[in-house]
Amino acid sequence: MHKKLPTSLLLLFLSFLLMLTYTNSAFGQMIKVKKNKEISHWQHRFTLALGVGNELGAGSLGYAAMYGFGESQRLRIGAGVRLNLALGITDSVPYRSAIIDTLDNRFRDTLLVEKPFLGSANLGFYISYDISDRLEIGASTDLVGLGFGADKNALLINGITRDTLSVEAEVRSFVSAYKIRGTLNNEIFVGYKFNPRWRLRLGMQYLITEYLTKEKIFNNNNVFKNRGVLGFISITFTPFGDTVNCPKFKKEKVRYLKEGEM
Repeated sequence: MHKKLPTSLLLLFLSFLLMLTYTNSAFGQMIKVKKNKEISHWQHRFTLALGVGNELGAGSLGYAAMYGFGESQRLRIGAGVRLNLALGITDSVPYRSAIIDTLDNRFRDTLLVEKPFLGSANLGFYISYDISDRLEIGASTDLVGLGFGADKNALLINGITRDTLSVEAEVRSFVSAYKIRGTLNNEIFVGYKFNPRWRLRLGMQYLITEYLTKEKIFNNNNVFKNRGVLGFISITFTPFGDTVNCPKFKKEKVRYLKEGEM
């Protein structure tokens, strides 16, 4: 009985090896391979920005769809929509006459608007370039949209005679970069990527806001503009990440293939 036991164990072990060999031949050897994650050329960005200047403060909330060119997708160009809000940080903000009779602003008609608060919802053009894994540069400009805001009390000052008149100022409802009408926001920035989804931007805004008087009183003009340069900070959220130009964060998914599929 004791002599037959090793022989039985040997036969059992040989049977197991035979079955394992047959199984591998029938189903193929399973090996682990890595396949890069497929990434779309389109990227969706949501941005919240706050800016401040000498006369105006500003806030904006926007969305942009950006297309990445080439395999690296470092250059991205796209379009988007942006909601802009501007408010005076002083009791009254000067708006200069749109008609320029002289290069000296002292002789241009001025509309002093009390505590201006206005905004616009605009379609715009966006561009950015990744100069490294973490850093980007870019710009954006509003093209066309709709303006809104309540009427404001204002003081109209003649640039030559210094005559003054109390008037009511209103916001232009149609916004256009052509002939520069309404509230337009233009930005240049440098951005830093914390991770594939979040980035911080610092830059400059060239913010144009505009008020109209109901009648043309001085010099056959009723259009007055404020052109401000603001510093701004913003946070950008990319829901689906930016794994193309963030190799430090790049993730690969693992799937199993049969040997015959290699």
